[in-house]
Amino acid sequence: MTKAEIQTFRALYEKELFDNIVPFWEKYSLDRERGGYLTCIERDGRIFDHDKFIWMQGRELWAFSKLYNTVRHEPQWLEAAHLGAQFLRKFGRAPNGDWYFALDRDGRPLVQPYNIFSDCFCAAAFMEYSKASGKEWARDMAIQGYRRIQERKAHPKGIWTKQISENRPIRAMAMPMMQLWLAGEFQGAISDAEREHIIDESLDQILRLHLDRERHAVFERVYPDGSHPDCMEGRLLTPGHALETLWLVLNTAEQRGDRAMIDDVAPVMLWVAERGWDEQFGGFLYYQDYEGFPTEKLESSMKLWWVHVEALMAFLLAYRLTGEEVYESWFRKVHDWTWTHFPDHKDGEWFGYLNRRGEIELTLKGGKWKGFFHIPRALMNCSQWFAEMEKSSLEVK
Repeated sequence: MTKAEIQTFRALYEKELFDNIVPFWEKYSLDRERGGYLTCIERDGRIFDHDKFIWMQGRELWAFSKLYNTVRHEPQWLEAAHLGAQFLRKFGRAPNGDWYFALDRDGRPLVQPYNIFSDCFCAAAFMEYSKASGKEWARDMAIQGYRRIQERKAHPKGIWTKQISENRPIRAMAMPMMQLWLAGEFQGAISDAEREHIIDESLDQILRLHLDRERHAVFERVYPDGSHPDCMEGRLLTPGHALETLWLVLNTAEQRGDRAMIDDVAPVMLWVAERGWDEQFGGFLYYQDYEGFPTEKLESSMKLWWVHVEALMAFLLAYRLTGEEVYESWFRKVHDWTWTHFPDHKDGEWFGYLNRRGEIELTLKGGKWKGFFHIPRALMNCSQWFAEMEKSSLEVK
């Protein structure tokens, strides 16, 4: 990339964040009447469900706090973060301290605290909010949540688990991926020794068990020895989740100064991309079966927003760290398809759910799973990496 191209990309990503994404959520999501955030939002801003899902509440609190901490100290961003923090503090936790999955608009619990990722997003959110607000209680809540995650991670759903693990002890990639992200969020809040232990443990599971070098694939679920159950679950590939995990691994390797890991892991992204990219219609398929059989997921052929923004981060980071043109080429390919299909510059924000042909399947801008997280995180990270690339190119010259 030339210096001029880097500057153009950076300007585009920043403009998209500040002119299209953030204003949409500021305008429609903030529930100033009852606290927290409304996330079930139609294309034009209409609210189609007032329930509050803890994943979305925690993610939005994190995003507004992160904007305030890393972009600039805009009072409205801190105010938006405060709205979510107070609502979650008052209503979000069950008596045992675990986080519910869903509340009604007034904060009454609707779904039991069965999902550990509610806890993960709230822990990260309160840690980021504590940095923005200076509130010691928020930091304490974050650390308490983090400790509870470590207690639960071996059996994350506890009494809510449906599977009989004694007969099929599958390990999922989601938990070590989340642990890598949380380790970065909690830098300075927990000891370096504890962080490094968790990072090492997570990297070991990802790189030794889920990354199959013989088959050139990243498997979503494996047995504890890295072998593959002969079933749909055992053959499941998730291109977006694999690329999200891999950029977090690269980010960790950069922080550690581990050049060998960067050079080893970056090419794995190409395995994922070459298998996961839809050559007929473009974009990444949501799910795949390693053997090419149908998956149990009816949405397998759909194209989702989060998959593509995670891919943007993966290939841009790989290119920044290696300078190799193959990653630049993939970044441009994903960028062109993403920018052509997802953004809505008429009503704001991005569509999230497209069919295989790239046509809008669902008109919502936010819902039970899509919220104010993946897109702002990607735009913030990519803007930062473009800025670093620009600075590097200036230093070289």
